[in-house]
Amino acid sequence: MKKNITLSLFVTSLLVLGACQNSAPEPESGTAESDRDEVSFSLEKMNDFYIGETLNDQSLIHSFIPENTEKLPVIMVPGLGLGASIYESTPDDRNGWAYDFVAAGYPVYTVDTSNLASAGLSEEEAEATLSKWDSESIWSRWGLGSGPGEAYKDGQFPAEQFDQFYSSIPMQIKIASNDSSSEATGKTGSRSGNGEDAGKSSGGNSQEVENMIQLLEKTGPSILLVHSMGGEIGYEVARQRPDLVKGLVAIEPVGSPTDESEVKYIYENIPYLGVYGDYLESRNQVSRLEAVQTTSKIIKDNGGTSDVIELTEEGITGNSHLMMMDQNSDVIAGKITDWLDSAIQ
Repeated sequence: MKKNITLSLFVTSLLVLGACQNSAPEPESGTAESDRDEVSFSLEKMNDFYIGETLNDQSLIHSFIPENTEKLPVIMVPGLGLGASIYESTPDDRNGWAYDFVAAGYPVYTVDTSNLASAGLSEEEAEATLSKWDSESIWSRWGLGSGPGEAYKDGQFPAEQFDQFYSSIPMQIKIASNDSSSEATGKTGSRSGNGEDAGKSSGGNSQEVENMIQLLEKTGPSILLVHSMGGEIGYEVARQRPDLVKGLVAIEPVGSPTDESEVKYIYENIPYLGVYGDYLESRNQVSRLEAVQTTSKIIKDNGGTSDVIELTEEGITGNSHLMMMDQNSDVIAGKITDWLDSAIQ
């Protein structure tokens, strides 16, 4: 069944107003207030499907495909212990980056990674230990506030809807293994961007790397947008299959490569964009930023396309590690899609 969905929107507040019918209907339309220009588009298909060879291995993929576009798909990979929902909606009831990117003409695939209960449980996984980010440490860790319930006065995260956000965080599956990597244990350590290992990568979650390659083989060459620990997945996919990665957008990532020979050999021909928010020192993000800056400089020095958007340097303050859910998320999405339009399309 082809889903014909017509959406009229102002980019800051996208309202899905179309209808899904078996036959091609007359499209409906609607508008929402904003200062920005109105954009109309039709969504050809919204679909969910699994990638992975077994129930234990599967990732759940959510697709948002606009009609009549020739732009490359964008694969949105979340950080550790977070799900596809961070890209699809915000705690204060706005549409997320998936819809902002679709409005800009990009097909979007969001990912519930294979280590999340939201990706589905096998019988073995149903008996495994489940865990979740604790509700107190993430306030300072992710730049939501100085402590639990103490939101920054100039912060962009919709702190009044924190409970709504926390309810959306999926459970992580913990199956006993000999894998001591940060992905397997849920611990961040030096690969979180602290100290001399800030630019080094563990290679990411090997199952998720395999799944993302399988997804790219299905979608065709695409742009990877990765967040936090999802950076390790994106960088490793590019190492193994650079032919399938046509751009890499890294949102405060872990593992940005800093070895000059590796960057020149693998990443030089992949347009690369890093994006950083506010409160970096208190969040121990400075060394991550420095690693991304190093990666970007090596790419540029060797004739490639690369930039780093430091939002505070552009007069945009108060953004958290979860900038895709912040109150100005549409502004940041616009900066990224504008960059993609000029760097890749």
